[in-house]
Amino acid sequence: MSPHKLLDRNTGWWLLVAVTLTLTPLLIHLSPEVALVAAIPLLWMFARLRGGTHQKAPSRALLLLLAAVAVGVTLSRYGTAFGRTPGLALLAMLLALKLVETTKRRDAHITVQLCFFMQMGYFLIEQNATTAIAATLSCAIALSAMQRVEQPELSLRMGLGSSLRMLAIAVPLAAVLFVLFPRIDSPLWAMPSDGTGAMTGMSDTMRPGSISDLSQSGAIAFRAEFPDGVPTQASRYFRGPVLSMFDGTTWRQAPAAQISAPPEAGQEVSYIVTLEPSENRWLFALEHARPAGTQSMGGDFVLLAERPLATRQRVALRSTPGARIGLGESEQVKALNLRLPAGSNPRVARFGETLRATHAEPKDRVAAALQFLREGNYLYTLSPPRLGRNAADEFLFETRRGFCEHFANAFVVLMRNAGVPARVVAGYQGGEVNPIDGTLVVRQSDAHAWAEVWLAGRGWVRIDPTAAAAPRRIDEGLIASLPIGDPIPLMVRVDNEWLRNLRNRAEAVSHAWNTWVLGYDAQRQRDLLSSLGFSPDWRNMVALLVAGAALWQAAVWIALFRNRKRLSATERSWQDLLKRLARYDLAPDVSEGPIAFAARAGSIQPLWRASLTDFAARYARITYGPPASGTEAAELSKSIKEWLARNP
Repeated sequence: MSPHKLLDRNTGWWLLVAVTLTLTPLLIHLSPEVALVAAIPLLWMFARLRGGTHQKAPSRALLLLLAAVAVGVTLSRYGTAFGRTPGLALLAMLLALKLVETTKRRDAHITVQLCFFMQMGYFLIEQNATTAIAATLSCAIALSAMQRVEQPELSLRMGLGSSLRMLAIAVPLAAVLFVLFPRIDSPLWAMPSDGTGAMTGMSDTMRPGSISDLSQSGAIAFRAEFPDGVPTQASRYFRGPVLSMFDGTTWRQAPAAQISAPPEAGQEVSYIVTLEPSENRWLFALEHARPAGTQSMGGDFVLLAERPLATRQRVALRSTPGARIGLGESEQVKALNLRLPAGSNPRVARFGETLRATHAEPKDRVAAALQFLREGNYLYTLSPPRLGRNAADEFLFETRRGFCEHFANAFVVLMRNAGVPARVVAGYQGGEVNPIDGTLVVRQSDAHAWAEVWLAGRGWVRIDPTAAAAPRRIDEGLIASLPIGDPIPLMVRVDNEWLRNLRNRAEAVSHAWNTWVLGYDAQRQRDLLSSLGFSPDWRNMVALLVAGAALWQAAVWIALFRNRKRLSATERSWQDLLKRLARYDLAPDVSEGPIAFAARAGSIQPLWRASLTDFAARYARITYGPPASGTEAAELSKSIKEWLARNP
């Protein structure tokens, strides 16, 4: 077929479907204006096909104008045309434009090849199981469109069936490559972050309202696997950034400082956490974590990764619950955790001075403050009123409505005024065990803030003022502690048992994908090969890879050979026909095809012309055309046998 031959209308529909399915998973993640610009050519193509004007492409000037619009949208939205997200956005819009100008076979080839390229782009945005399924379906449709370009007479069933067979042949080879291709501990190359990715999660600052906003998201923050059993609800404090500096409205981390010693020795709990990307270095770990491998302990006993978590990571952690930290804390650090801006929260300042005058021991001041919260009729809510500059004063003595950051902020300010070193700790508390795979799923809605106070002989001690005022938040979780009418994240408030089970299964599948596919690193590859009795040397892996690929290739060839043998009934029938005609000195020349031979034989034997012409046409269609059904081949064999019986 000539590359300049015009495409038929049905092939245009195939291309439209292929491009639309290819772009949809990308446009979901890109900005609305990019989706709008990409949708215009798709709708234009749809209208042309509905109107039967497929061969009429837009003018060159109009296409150039739309291309300029695509570049302008990319620059205005992302500030650059380079980088992962801007590049995908620009290519998505240009692919839609390429479709609308496609009228010839050559253009159709380019369009389908661009579809394959864009499908690889899915994995630059997200690498979950849903992405793999979307890429597989889009690839199958694009393959069908490619076949339709080459064979316009191909039916829908045959086109899809042939595409699925090609994918079925490719999948085992891809699996061999995935398992055996030598992996290294760090990538050979990496796509730098372009600053446009959607990273959500805990911030390194806290002000009234910041965590309550985060808690209204049902997105997963991390998953934790505990081989020896999941800890109780009340003990699931996953410690994150420690905030020691306060300017009157916002809490921030103190400058990095060296710690004097790791947590006290004690019974360790080992577990694995799969963290979602956050662009932060801290690792959310149970109290009190001990570094391992490339991990390190930052200031204020915060566990840190080697580099920011730009991608989802599976990390092995160990903690010593109940261990004491900071027993020998320096006077400089204690002074930092007593510091307050002058003149802020005067009522809390007076209350703190009263506590100091009334109770000589710091631990008694802490107990008195907690008792005040228990008896103060405070309401735990996701919708607290807005507070002014003296937020601790307004919360403790006026509104009495707040979320965890309101309680933590007011309590730490009170303790510092009472002469007790105190600081805010941000992290997550609680989580829900998925009954399908037994993992603990911690969502953004489990974001929490609490306090740590320094007491002589005990070091830094966790104090949760929210637990004093709203104990159900710690013992039963977020939903049980909120008043009726408060907004609850969709993924958290699934009350229907069937929907909850469906969500759990979907999240279990996602976690399995993250563990066994995305988490298949060099160490896991070595462990797998060792368990199979092979040395994890790269030479052995290459040998196994070549052998596995060769074995699969041989299996494919054998299957194809057997498939040709299943069509041998048609071949035998045609050979029987040629043998019969040879009795009458009618034999095909070496360069003569079945249709040409039938025409020549029919001119010599006019009585047989109609039958021979029919047999040759059907034989050529079955042998050289698109895949034929078994019924069509059987009918041809039957017709030839009946003709041979009538013409001995």
